[in-house]
Amino acid sequence: MSKHYLITGAGMVGAYTARRLIDRGDRVTLLDRQVPAEYLSTFLGDRAYDTIEVDLTDVGATSEALAPLQVDGVVHTAALIAARAQRDLSETLEVNVAVPLRLAEWAASAGAARFVTISSWSVYDEAQPGPITGSSPLMTQFTSYYVASKLAMEHMLSAQAHASGLQVVVLRPAVIYGYGPNLGGSVGSAAIEGQVVRALQGEEVVLPSNIISQTELVYVDDVAAHAQAALDVVLTDRFSWFTTGSQETTTLEQLADTLRDAFPDVSVSIGAGSESSVIPPRQEQPTDLTVDIETLGVPVPLTRAAGFARFIQDLRDAEGRGLKG
Repeated sequence: MSKHYLITGAGMVGAYTARRLIDRGDRVTLLDRQVPAEYLSTFLGDRAYDTIEVDLTDVGATSEALAPLQVDGVVHTAALIAARAQRDLSETLEVNVAVPLRLAEWAASAGAARFVTISSWSVYDEAQPGPITGSSPLMTQFTSYYVASKLAMEHMLSAQAHASGLQVVVLRPAVIYGYGPNLGGSVGSAAIEGQVVRALQGEEVVLPSNIISQTELVYVDDVAAHAQAALDVVLTDRFSWFTTGSQETTTLEQLADTLRDAFPDVSVSIGAGSESSVIPPRQEQPTDLTVDIETLGVPVPLTRAAGFARFIQDLRDAEGRGLKG
């Protein structure tokens, strides 16, 4: 039976999740402060979907916009990320903590069965004794407002889930890359896309030395696959969490080599760092998603090479329609 889902945040994670849900026959409403209509039209093509344009920090306007909706579940992807989150602590708390709490409260009152939200793999401590799993140690000392706000959101949603009875699922993706607007301010994702676009145009690629540290990258459609599964999977706990990654770390030189392999006729080098107020997340240990994959019933996520091949094809398809992310 077809279901109706609200997806908040119409950037790449929201759009890829919407495509998966629509293609299996579900109805989707995409909500954003400023709906990227051209991107959605290009990416989703002639698929049917609804949109709502409202600022989720405007409590009155949001309440009015959501009042007529009846949904089976919510996928919340909207957030402030990285340098954008570091600019203003109060705004970050409002967008990354208060907004998802209000949405979950609305979802519970509206009879939704499941609330899925995007957190971050960066909540895991950087000093890991082994591969990262759902039981790995979490951060306890913070310099990033973004990371602190994501962990605060998780704890508060856990308490709210147990109080309201709503089932809440948190996804902790690694650094996401893919085709689409980085509406929340993801510096690394936007910079990676920018360099791939240059390569597609046959231009020299110079990767800033601080575009990534040793980190883990995950293709956006793998995150969307986890979000879709998180809406469906049978869970007994009120609050659950899953990690999403590629199960391999990536250094800057490995990223450069991936682009060289994909674009053998393009010069790819590493240059000086770009201006950034936030050090990219570093993690020497890869994720181990054995339990997550089995529980959610999702395919093994793409490797870096396979994921970038899909990413490049997505950009080529968009370029053919006259649009870039």
